[in-house]
Amino acid sequence: MKRIIFNLNTVGVVLLALVLVQMINFIALRNPLRADWSGRQYYQLSDKTVKLLDELDQRIEISVFFQEEHALFYDIENLLEEYQYQSRNIHIEWIDPSRDRARTEKLAGKYGLTEAQVVVFDIGDKSKVVRQADLADFRMVARRREPVLSAFKGERAFSSAILGLLQDERPTVYFLVGHGERRVTEFDQVSGYSTIGTQLLRDHLEVKELVLSADKRVPEDAAALVIPGPSKVMSTVAVEMIEEYLSRSGRVMVLLDALKETGLEPMLRRWGVGLRDDFVVDLENTLHGSDVHVRRFTPHPITMGMQSVVQFILPRSIEPLSRRGNRRGDEDHPTVDVLAQTSEKSWSETQVTDTNAKFDPDTGDAKGPFSLAVAVERGATQTLLDVQIKPSRMVVIGDSDFVANGNLVGGNQDLFMSAINWLLDREELIAIAPKPIEKIKLTLTRKQLHRLFWINVAGIPAVAAMIGGLVWARRRK
Repeated sequence: MKRIIFNLNTVGVVLLALVLVQMINFIALRNPLRADWSGRQYYQLSDKTVKLLDELDQRIEISVFFQEEHALFYDIENLLEEYQYQSRNIHIEWIDPSRDRARTEKLAGKYGLTEAQVVVFDIGDKSKVVRQADLADFRMVARRREPVLSAFKGERAFSSAILGLLQDERPTVYFLVGHGERRVTEFDQVSGYSTIGTQLLRDHLEVKELVLSADKRVPEDAAALVIPGPSKVMSTVAVEMIEEYLSRSGRVMVLLDALKETGLEPMLRRWGVGLRDDFVVDLENTLHGSDVHVRRFTPHPITMGMQSVVQFILPRSIEPLSRRGNRRGDEDHPTVDVLAQTSEKSWSETQVTDTNAKFDPDTGDAKGPFSLAVAVERGATQTLLDVQIKPSRMVVIGDSDFVANGNLVGGNQDLFMSAINWLLDREELIAIAPKPIEKIKLTLTRKQLHRLFWINVAGIPAVAAMIGGLVWARRRK
């Protein structure tokens, strides 16, 4: 009888343990806890993305058209798992384009897809397609024919897609034309801006060209105005229109090339930005002499998270005449923040006709460092009715070549897009920087390899045999 009771008690304990395990599993599934203990925290979401997902109150369907053999597959999978963990409104479907042809053709017709290796975000009657070119940066390496993955930009692309779908309207970015500016409709690798125009469209923005005339001012729906490298002098009327738009809480990006007068100089000076008739040389940060690689960024919302080098082509210096903090309490006075700087060994070259530029203080050359990009802000006041007045904002960069189709390398696109997002008050996307790919390589000397070999082949088996022998000898006693 005691044995039966003992057995029943054992069975009852086992059943209770199973029930307890099931309850723990049920609670864990409903209330998961995750922690990233890795050193690099490669897939950890930024605070901006976490806030965006916490406020997400609509169901988003994500369709991933990637093959498992693709180089970005596991990066996308791990990153989307973090999105899904952060919000229960994220629902993911994985489709292999080469194996699930029927499902692929059905969804391709629904979303108008013309290529594989894309991620589609769908919410209600709106959808956003993220292509593999938006997810990573590639660079060429010596002795290799194919480009190598250098940075993963998945979080910025995915968060941008979600934010674009949640917005009711698409902000309109106008590109000024009529004064020899670069065109977003031009596909030339040297002078065209079609690639950056396509990127703006992918970020849920409308892109239009604008010609200023006596009867056509900056439209009311202009969320931002880009002046991309004018090569001709603008009329006084056109400059007045631009400044009038800027004064009524407008947002303007000015890209100015060296050795060219544009007519914008007086207006920029009134807004605290000075220009020198020069180009900047930085022999410590150049490949061809005419380019300047910028690695120094001043803390600002635009440069937050900037890790890649920005490559400017024959840039001109931008002089801040009114730095932030010089005049406190004067909201009508513009404040200027430096964004990018050259090294101390750079100089401002004024002998523009000299092909072999050398530093010569007798000719007016000045030593660096110099700022090549600045951000200007004026306004940001709060009225008696507790209404926040939208500030005027402007970004001035001493080069327009860096965003041309053939020059969108390194951090060039990141700097431009961060500046646009700051102008449009889309701070949710500014702080999301690309994650650089780091390859960890273990290097051992021949002596260390021999030591490792003998430890694994002889040492560990010998220890196991010794312990076995001791156990056998003890049992013999």
